[in-house]
Amino acid sequence: MVPVAGRGVANRGAVNVPPLHEALVPLVALAAVLGVVFPGAAKALRPGVPLMLAGQVAGVALTIPFAELAPRLRRPRPLIAALMVQWTALPLLGYGLYELAGGDRVGQGAFITAASPAEITSALVAVVAGGDAVTATALMTASVAAGCVLTPLWLLLLGHAHLSPGGLVSELVLSVGLPLIVGVGARSRYPRLGNHPKRFLDLAGLSLLLVVFVGTGYARPLFESSQLGEALLFAAALVAGGAVIGLLASRLITPPRAIRLGLAYPIAMREFGIATAVALSIAPRAGGFGGIYGVVMMLTAALTAAIIRRRTPAQDEAVGRLVE
Repeated sequence: MVPVAGRGVANRGAVNVPPLHEALVPLVALAAVLGVVFPGAAKALRPGVPLMLAGQVAGVALTIPFAELAPRLRRPRPLIAALMVQWTALPLLGYGLYELAGGDRVGQGAFITAASPAEITSALVAVVAGGDAVTATALMTASVAAGCVLTPLWLLLLGHAHLSPGGLVSELVLSVGLPLIVGVGARSRYPRLGNHPKRFLDLAGLSLLLVVFVGTGYARPLFESSQLGEALLFAAALVAGGAVIGLLASRLITPPRAIRLGLAYPIAMREFGIATAVALSIAPRAGGFGGIYGVVMMLTAALTAAIIRRRTPAQDEAVGRLVE
């Protein structure tokens, strides 16, 4: 919490204001509503989406020193297995929904979301649930990096004549891959950056909210149409399917409970900010699905983490390192 002094009286009338990144669930919902209400403002911000995406990734990367990733990278088999599951089972589930919807904008949004990398807050959720922080962070980071290439390749199945996989790869490398490398490198090179994790996570949170605002502005017709129910149903299907796939895969890959949870959440949770940005590039009318999925996914993830967690001092310390 950040104490804010009352006006004119030092240390009196103070209120506790939670960091922005700790209130993402209601703020994502608010950003989605504002995007629908003010579509003109949302569309005006469209040219800034690559920078918003870069801010989202960089904000998280600046909290991750390479030293935390190195132990898992030396023994990469569980990570490789988890990445293989994530980048096959989830996109196939999304493509099934796409076909079921007849290729409409909801189906497109569901497929684009399913073919996106792990949600960047999945490591934090995994730790809250009692998962291993290093495993979750390593998998999330590797997934985001792999998504620069694998997301465009999967999206070739959309069959859009104007889709240029090379151009989309370049865009994702610049707005996702480069900020990821620079952020982790800077955090490793300058340890003092570790004194300000809340500021960096708030940067990521603000960038995410702007992406959702722009995406839902473009997708206002979806929110006003009879397809809203279909979108909610497909979002719930992706969340439930991802949870089942993450749980089963983590049990097959490795037995320790903390490692299982550290793998399960990044496998299950899709990065809806990246999904929204990609949708705006290739199918703007499908851009609103990412915001709907994001609200459903974040609510579900937070609830399940609270239910299954078994707090220990070590886990509390891990949570503190990621949040405070």
